[in-house]
Amino acid sequence: MRAVNHNPQLRSQLFFLLLFSAIIANIFGGYFTRFFVAEIVILSIFAISLDFIASRGGMVSLGHAMFLGIGAYTTAILSLNYGISPFASTFLTFITACLIGLIIAYFIVLLDGIFFIMVTLALGEMFNSWVFTSDYLGGSDGISGIMRPDLAFIGIDTNSPLIFTFYVLLWLIGIYYLLIKITDAPLGRNLDAIRQNSNRISAIGGYTRAYKAIAFSLSAGIASVAGSLYVQLNGFISPELTHWTVSGEGLIMIIVGGIGSISGAILGATVVHIVQHELSSIINWWMLVIGFGFIFIVLFMKDGLWGLLEKIQKKLR
Repeated sequence: MRAVNHNPQLRSQLFFLLLFSAIIANIFGGYFTRFFVAEIVILSIFAISLDFIASRGGMVSLGHAMFLGIGAYTTAILSLNYGISPFASTFLTFITACLIGLIIAYFIVLLDGIFFIMVTLALGEMFNSWVFTSDYLGGSDGISGIMRPDLAFIGIDTNSPLIFTFYVLLWLIGIYYLLIKITDAPLGRNLDAIRQNSNRISAIGGYTRAYKAIAFSLSAGIASVAGSLYVQLNGFISPELTHWTVSGEGLIMIIVGGIGSISGAILGATVVHIVQHELSSIINWWMLVIGFGFIFIVLFMKDGLWGLLEKIQKKLR
């Protein structure tokens, strides 16, 4: 898998282009457009979490929807049962998911390939089964009535779709720059070395487990932020959000966008969500079309849309 920092100039250009497009759509769009943009931003955060561990740690997770659910359910419980602002809850869910992710990672990060994938799938489905049967979490009906952050004390009304979309965009920008800093830090460089040859790093005394566990933990925290923002956007949470297929859709997004680029993950989430929405409103067999499109990208565009943009950039030089 490719490293994140292989074309920082294009990465920044693409990020600002996508950010600018989201801002323009949010300012001039109607209610539905703003809601749709907020959905894309939240999906982008989730896709980034998957891309980070795939490209940096060489770990492919089919259980990451569990952390999405941890973020959503924790925010719902804290805000409804304890009166904690969803804004503060998002930070608390991040810390909670990081800790849970760190504990899980300690036992599974040294597993290779299919074994890691299947263990994360099992963990995710165990969590999904638990929330389905938990009366405290609303069972199959889920939890509703979650409010958006109350930022009236600084004159901000997040109940406005325009304002809330800017609110989630700020989270995306913060996470983007956090991961860029990590990429250029010793942690990022060590993860690159481990991804390329973990056995060699371990043989010379490198802390392979520790570094991969930190990466997995951070990824879990980022996924939980997406879950927290999701429940604030929709006002409810149901167990379907924690199903393994949600993790699968996230992986499709980063493959379409191009694994190894934060901006590519955002592009993939944007394209996949738009195509899903548009095709599903036109034809009944839209999933078949998306499936063929995905297979085409895997077979003939292994670097995804990001790789295509890199080729165009080189030709224009």
